[in-house]
Amino acid sequence: MIRFTCAGSLALALACASLPVAAQVQAQHDAVGDALQYIVPLGAAGMTWYHHDLEGTKQLGVSFLVAQGTTEVLKHAIAQPRPDGTGYGMPSGHTSAVFSAAAFVHRRYGLGEAWPFYILATVTGYERVHTNHHTTEQVIGGAAVGIASSFIFTHPLPDGGQVGVQMRGSAPWVSYARAW
Repeated sequence: MIRFTCAGSLALALACASLPVAAQVQAQHDAVGDALQYIVPLGAAGMTWYHHDLEGTKQLGVSFLVAQGTTEVLKHAIAQPRPDGTGYGMPSGHTSAVFSAAAFVHRRYGLGEAWPFYILATVTGYERVHTNHHTTEQVIGGAAVGIASSFIFTHPLPDGGQVGVQMRGSAPWVSYARAW
């Protein structure tokens, strides 16, 4: 299930972040991506408050800090320039932050509560490419770092929701169950 979720998230990020190379010419101001890099993690923190989950707050903090630290180390180790030439871009720090938060909510509380976070994270990745701050590969790299960090350092809540995916004929079926 974890492989399906990570692969699906990365595929979604790739599909939504892909732009023609001709569009990647000059950087533009990215108000949406800049705002979402704070809104999405704050939303994840709000989920821990909503669930009265102090342990979740700690796990969110650890996974977020590890993701951001790893991102900064990798930026300098890989030293891949941004498309606009304003420093290093691999992996994207914005997408590392938002996908770390989305994956935290997914791992801790279930996919049923995480899908809005994944959508906002994907929008962030799209905006980073669209405004020429990152390449698609840099955005996917940031998403991978964020997701990996949260799946490593976050543990599901006991009695948390369970998501099931199966094929019935040629159609996929998704189920979600949670003890109340």
